[in-house]
Amino acid sequence: MSLRSGGEKRVDLGKFTIARLYKQNKNVEMIVEPEQAWNAKKKIDAHIRALKEENENAEFSLEDLKQMPEIDINNIFEGFIVFEDAMRGKEHSDSDLEQLFGSTDPVEIAYQMLYDRDTEWQWTKKQRDENFEKKKRQIIAIIAKNCINPQTKKPHPPQRIEKAITEAKFNIDIIKSAEEQVKNVISAISSIIPIRMENIELAVKIPASYAAKSYNIVERYGKIKKDEWQNDGSWVGIVDLPAGMEAEFLDKINKLTHGRVQIKILNRS
Repeated sequence: MSLRSGGEKRVDLGKFTIARLYKQNKNVEMIVEPEQAWNAKKKIDAHIRALKEENENAEFSLEDLKQMPEIDINNIFEGFIVFEDAMRGKEHSDSDLEQLFGSTDPVEIAYQMLYDRDTEWQWTKKQRDENFEKKKRQIIAIIAKNCINPQTKKPHPPQRIEKAITEAKFNIDIIKSAEEQVKNVISAISSIIPIRMENIELAVKIPASYAAKSYNIVERYGKIKKDEWQNDGSWVGIVDLPAGMEAEFLDKINKLTHGRVQIKILNRS
């Protein structure tokens, strides 16, 4: 990385890119190595997902990030200089940094930049191309599973959801998890197609001869809120599942029990 002379000094980033955060009406930029930053962001997201799976109310803190041994902040940030405009080499004053981050320590600020979900990262074209389609497919799959067309009470085909995302010109973030972006995507496409996220609560009773095998199907498709094994060996339970999975679930469970399953809709929400 070098400075180029001219009417105004400019930074030649070379293989490096810029991480940018707009905070308190001020622009904050630091120079990063994109592959290292990319790997770090993926590790952080995986760590957060594991944390949420263990306890859905758990919060990932800045201190948690600092304690992650697999994150080497020195490999991610180049030079630890905090800029107002990195391309022009214009640095922030200490008073600015104190106001924005409560610190003038560039390593501390780098951690805050890495932690903040609003930080924008300039990924390489290769990184964007390789991960955009994958992330889009994940988002579409979640929406198709969890949402319905309220007019027909049926899920939208994935192709229709994809077309709506394109028409809405929604900017998919290739680093943020698909789950984290779904609500914003639904909001963006709701003006294009009728769509609603809906869950359905079912009371299910399965005869004894099919109960053991069917239990795995029920568990795969929905969340069992309450269940009980009857004296005759049959299984009864209250199951919560995405409305978009209702038809597929009913088809599977009816085939497995040869239509002998008893199901009653308790609630739609």
